[in-house]
Amino acid sequence: MFNFKPRYVLSCSMEINHENFSVSIETHNSWEKRDRASNFFELVYILDGEGEQYVNQSVHPYAKGEVFLLPSASCNGYRIKKQTRFLFVRFTSTYFSTYHQSSSVNYSDWFNRLNFIIGNYDQGEAGLIGNPTDKEHVKSLLNLIVSEHYSDNNCSVFLVQNLLVSILVIISRNIEKQLLHGQSFSDKRFVNMLHFIHFNLLDQEKVSVEGISSRFHIAETYFSEYFKRNANESFRDYILRSKLKIAEARAALTSSSFKEIANELGFTDSSHLNKMMKKYYHRGMREIRNKITAA
Repeated sequence: MFNFKPRYVLSCSMEINHENFSVSIETHNSWEKRDRASNFFELVYILDGEGEQYVNQSVHPYAKGEVFLLPSASCNGYRIKKQTRFLFVRFTSTYFSTYHQSSSVNYSDWFNRLNFIIGNYDQGEAGLIGNPTDKEHVKSLLNLIVSEHYSDNNCSVFLVQNLLVSILVIISRNIEKQLLHGQSFSDKRFVNMLHFIHFNLLDQEKVSVEGISSRFHIAETYFSEYFKRNANESFRDYILRSKLKIAEARAALTSSSFKEIANELGFTDSSHLNKMMKKYYHRGMREIRNKITAA
């Protein structure tokens, strides 16, 4: 756990809180650990300033214009080198479903995208959004979120939900590009298939041999051979490895219970998930979480 002892803090804070969503703009000269609910995800936009961000045991420089997405239980903080103005957009896992019935937008895949981001974003040098144009799009969307969130318009809540979903789509698109970087696939249909799998991984009906075969017009009897020839591993192993990657990240970066993670990823129970994790990663869920919390 990183311990930040500020000399002083200049906090010009503008914040509006709801039960599962909040937006705030804060200016700091140094950083003090915050006592916040652990079930929030946090989208951070550096409006101005520079320094270093600590996430668990990783250190990353930040500057004006950078965007970060922090899972709920990350041990994170900032070593501020130049006075920094932050935009924090925080939301819980229930945020998009709150107004689902009265909204005309289908948010059924948002949680899948969030899991994909958590499982595959390694916070490396490429950053969260590698494409400069996409980064500008996200900045514009974040500015709109701030504007709408502080307005008195009754429709703002739905617009903010749409904007946040759009940001998650752009982020996941960039992470997918990083994930597939260096891999060459001659079959465009297979690339589209991987894209479909990545963003529907939690939907067992869609991500099944029957579902994918039907969607991509491949005979079920030929599907296994087709997938293994292109991916160099079986469909079953690819799906299992993808789910375990998300499970590992959620054990390390969120406070979700192992039972909840197992259920959402389609495992029989937490014991089944733990058994598979030990088989493929040689360590269990508890060991993964304890290693992070002890750091």
